[in-house]
Amino acid sequence: MLFVFSKPLLLLLLLSVAGGLFRAALASSPEPTSNGTTIYDLLPKFGLPPGLLPDTVINFILSDNGSFVVNLAGPCYVEFEYLTYYEPRITGTVHYGSIDDLKGIQVRRFLIWFDVDSIRVDLPPADFIYFQVGWISRKLTVGQFETVHSCRDNALGYGRIKDAAERVIQLPGLM
Repeated sequence: MLFVFSKPLLLLLLLSVAGGLFRAALASSPEPTSNGTTIYDLLPKFGLPPGLLPDTVINFILSDNGSFVVNLAGPCYVEFEYLTYYEPRITGTVHYGSIDDLKGIQVRRFLIWFDVDSIRVDLPPADFIYFQVGWISRKLTVGQFETVHSCRDNALGYGRIKDAAERVIQLPGLM
């Protein structure tokens, strides 16, 4: 089947396709904002450690009122004191020393996943960080969030199982 388009209609079609490609390119751009600030540079300006988010941030939007959206390359898991799950899209409102109305981060405790509702740090010096899960608050040392961590793509901990198996195989007398 042959389609014949008028020049204005063809131009409109091409512009529409180009606009879609441009939006897709913007969605996959790296995390710097227009002034070159990354999310990892921005968190300390709010008194928060840069390692609160994994190393897979694709981009983020921060509004003047503090509300934000962070997009990750995909879902991921990071092992802190608790296994932490990050959804591909994280939202909330950032203030100096805290993040409220948080959506998209969960922690596992006793094989149950809990939504993290807010995060707070002690104001200078920040020795502890507090994760609010419902009406329960959990205090952790802020040091484990000072560096940006890499994601695992699953919660099974295959890497830890493999490392443990390799250590067992290397024990004297087993071979």
